[in-house]
Amino acid sequence: MKNNTKPDGKSSEPKEDYLKTAKDLKKMNELALALEVCDKGLEKNPNDSNIYILKSQIQIDTFKKEKNPDNLKSALSNLEKALKLNPQSYIARILASQICLKGKAYNKAKSMLAGILKSLPDDEKASSMMAFIIKKEEEKARAKAPPEPEKAPVKPAEPPAPSQDDVIIKNEDETTGESKEESGEAMVDTHPEENNWGADDKLVIDSDSGNENTAHLEALSDKLTMFGRLEGLEAIFLVDNDGQLFKSINKSGLDENVIPSLVFNLYKASAMGMRRVGYGSFQRGVLTTPIGTIILVNVFYAILTLVVDNDSNLGAVETRIQRYLGEVTQ
Repeated sequence: MKNNTKPDGKSSEPKEDYLKTAKDLKKMNELALALEVCDKGLEKNPNDSNIYILKSQIQIDTFKKEKNPDNLKSALSNLEKALKLNPQSYIARILASQICLKGKAYNKAKSMLAGILKSLPDDEKASSMMAFIIKKEEEKARAKAPPEPEKAPVKPAEPPAPSQDDVIIKNEDETTGESKEESGEAMVDTHPEENNWGADDKLVIDSDSGNENTAHLEALSDKLTMFGRLEGLEAIFLVDNDGQLFKSINKSGLDENVIPSLVFNLYKASAMGMRRVGYGSFQRGVLTTPIGTIILVNVFYAILTLVVDNDSNLGAVETRIQRYLGEVTQ
């Protein structure tokens, strides 16, 4: 029977406890205590990108309360550490991009967003932020452009002195009441388009993504035990709708930094592709890989990922998935 240890011999259980405890403290707004728990978790698990991401979210919340930019700098530093461990993390790249936007580091944010849009071209968050940057670049280019030289008004030539006949004709025209002046052109509306993101100093960094679905994720998590005795099961990952690992049962010690992010990006790209061609919403996907058969299941605001042996009975797996979906939708 396979144990619940990672290749380096460390159990995944302490890490999960640190994550859950810190998340609970964050939800209760006990931010200082939550940071302490993250630091202890990183002492035990220094290569866990999930803890670095959670720590950055807590620091973002602290910034919102204290308005101290040092909190944002620390949050960005932790996100960069997370991305070194897990370059595919969607939420880490989104949060880092938002912090860079708030700090007006547009080139850095643009580079991160380009990476997201390369694999997820229809992503709404990344597309919105990229549009914001492009607009700022256009405004900056217009501000730097040299002003057009003012044209000196051309003085009209003096008309020749009218003869007596001219004076008589002019007076007759004036009596008709008709105006000889041409109408002027309509004024062009130069009011700038309203910025969806607001002014730079009011940009919102979303550190609470997924919190509204916590109760639902807890319910999904509680029912995962029904997969425990599934023959050939290697691992289960429950990932929220921002790609963050919420719960795992990792019998084979798979990399919990990389695997959840990879399957999330695969799921999101597949879901966007389905919508683009008008085939409806993505519900289920199966991928055969060297580490096993990966099954992705859309479970309402989350992605359930099962990794089973490649020679497993997929019919039995499907039966268990249907039973699970029936339980969580009651």
